[in-house]
Amino acid sequence: MSRRWVAVLDTAAAFLVAATAGWALTAPVAEQIGIAGTDSELRLLMTSRPLAAAIGVVLAVAVAAALARRDSRAAAYLVAGSGLVVLGLGALVNTQAHQLEWLITLSYLAGIGAGLALGGAAAGAADRYAAVALAAGAFAAFLLADLVANPIPTTETSDYQGWTAYSLPTTEGTMVTDPPWWLLLPALGCCVAGAVLARGSVTAPAGSSRRPLYAVAIVVVTGQVSNAVLGGHRGDWSVVAPALALLVVAIVIAAFLLDGRDGVFLLTATAVLAAAAPVIVAVGGEWTGIAILLALLVVGAAVGSRWAKPTLGLVLLAVDAAAGLAGLNDAWAIEGIRYLALAPIAGYALASAVPRRAVSVPIGLSVLFIPSALTIAGQGTGTWLWDQMSLFDRLPRGLASPTPPDPFALSLAMTLVILACVEAAHRLRQRDQSP
Repeated sequence: MSRRWVAVLDTAAAFLVAATAGWALTAPVAEQIGIAGTDSELRLLMTSRPLAAAIGVVLAVAVAAALARRDSRAAAYLVAGSGLVVLGLGALVNTQAHQLEWLITLSYLAGIGAGLALGGAAAGAADRYAAVALAAGAFAAFLLADLVANPIPTTETSDYQGWTAYSLPTTEGTMVTDPPWWLLLPALGCCVAGAVLARGSVTAPAGSSRRPLYAVAIVVVTGQVSNAVLGGHRGDWSVVAPALALLVVAIVIAAFLLDGRDGVFLLTATAVLAAAAPVIVAVGGEWTGIAILLALLVVGAAVGSRWAKPTLGLVLLAVDAAAGLAGLNDAWAIEGIRYLALAPIAGYALASAVPRRAVSVPIGLSVLFIPSALTIAGQGTGTWLWDQMSLFDRLPRGLASPTPPDPFALSLAMTLVILACVEAAHRLRQRDQSP
């Protein structure tokens, strides 16, 4: 096979594997389930998901670092494929698992599988375009997994009885929706083909530094601690503001532990999450809307891969977040425009800031999948089981998500977070002038 087609395969594999792993880390919850247990048992069950995501992102960084030192793209593809096999086995068992112990085990199994897949894909990204596809695939899962898992039927004959952000329009008793087979199987096929056709080394050697592990540990620990602390104070800005400030400081410290461009990617992913926080899902959950969002994301990533301007991407994210300060009367129209704009802007920003070292890709992506103060600050309180039982809360998604009590304050806070990321990224680039 020609080198050009191998590059196309690498790019497709990176996108599909990252989307599959991101789906597993997001793990949309099925609210329409019947699981018996005490409050403490159910809390343990629901809390296992974000803890499994934390294990997954840390494992991804460790796996990417180990594979970068091994310097074999074939091995990277095999590890990514093994992670997908783990996810597939979990999907086969998930529909038959109803006991709390099994469901908790499956949550952690999904985290491990996602970590192996994402770490292997990060190490196997052969060039900048594959690395961009990796970031775009993970963000696509962050943005669309809940909508794809819970699409709104368009026919009146559907047996659909009602839709919420985390419900399943099925009668199966699963707690979470696993990555769909139409996504998992093509990703696995690309990994097998990539392992057979792989030539050359990984993107860049990782060296022996443990700083990437320290950086992702800071992001994970401070993120989840700040999220748990704000659980009962999400609308109290006297508590929210200091928690947000401390979290941003911790992320900046983690970014400065990395090389200049690697740290900029972490700051950009943080800005993407901040821009997404005040935006209500206002475009619907039909397949047409989902396809439009995905197409816009791909276009933004493609432009960013050719004309990379990291500062411009951050500024555009700040503008999208600041649009919530306008307070115009036609709120739903404005929210719809902001949500549609978020996909191409985030795609462009992430593609522009793609790091040089493979191990730094999952570090940056970790902020999208770890509950933190950014995912709960200023948000409304939901009524679903997840919001009631888990010690951690993710960013609300879906048309049934609660509207933030004070959208103006939330938009202002997230705009300030993004501006802080802009300043930190500028200082990082001054410290490290390498391309």
